[in-house]
Amino acid sequence: MPDVLSAASPPATSALTEPELPRGVSRARMVIEILVSLIPNLGLIAIPFVSPSVTSFALCAGVMLMCSFGVTVCHHRYFAHRAFKTSRWFQFVLGWFASATGQRGPLWWSAHHRRHHSHSDTDGDVHSPTAGGFFHAHVGWLFGKPASAPDFRIMRDFAKFPELVWLDRFWAVPFLLVGVACYLIGGWAGVVYGYCLGCAIVLQITFSINSFAHLFGKQPHRTGDSSRNNWLLGVIGFGEGWHNNHHHSPRTARLGVKWNQIDFGYWMILFLERLGLIWSVRKTPRPPRTPNEPRPRGSGVR
Repeated sequence: MPDVLSAASPPATSALTEPELPRGVSRARMVIEILVSLIPNLGLIAIPFVSPSVTSFALCAGVMLMCSFGVTVCHHRYFAHRAFKTSRWFQFVLGWFASATGQRGPLWWSAHHRRHHSHSDTDGDVHSPTAGGFFHAHVGWLFGKPASAPDFRIMRDFAKFPELVWLDRFWAVPFLLVGVACYLIGGWAGVVYGYCLGCAIVLQITFSINSFAHLFGKQPHRTGDSSRNNWLLGVIGFGEGWHNNHHHSPRTARLGVKWNQIDFGYWMILFLERLGLIWSVRKTPRPPRTPNEPRPRGSGVR
């Protein structure tokens, strides 16, 4: 099947040129967007005033599954690292699910993540606990100037698709529609326990990869940074906690490389491959580096 990044790309005359790349937003808009993304966390204040229901807890499980898929498969392994290929229409579907997590649009998320790999645990790393401290890595970096103006030049491979640029600008649309759906299905209990609690849990897990997974765990690979394999985050983070494995071989779709390293995200990818929705999945991690081999540089894409 053709690669959407080549065969299905817009003609050169319609592709975005450098001046047309997505730009950073104003500080005021950034504050508004941060508050929108934190709606689930703020909504938890209503828990003492809203009684849960079986439906609301079922919605919570469903929202957590959807958000986990949106983060690990869509945001991370596809848009940030291109660990597999797909069609243009399904690429938009992946972008929609990525945006529905409330963790901003696919270009914004992946631009920051690629920079993280290029400058891991240095002053250029936007969320390093060793360079900026635990709170900064966990959530504080979102309120800094770099968060509002990522370098979209490193996202040229996806920024040439107008529909992805639209999703990146209006990511709140799919995110808020999830909340509307939860209300229609489960009422206010569905919003508080399904939407807010479900999204908030996955958001905190994502934050924990940036902080805890660089401080606690094992380092089987020499990656030249503080990335670690954390078994708890590996399980609840759908494989994202095998962070040292990932920094060692960033383009690989499989993060849990051993039989006992549970990687639900990779299983989802294999399921999509079986359905024929994706292909060319990068399944084999790179071999361990030799003692004299230098630390790899780059965004973890090429």
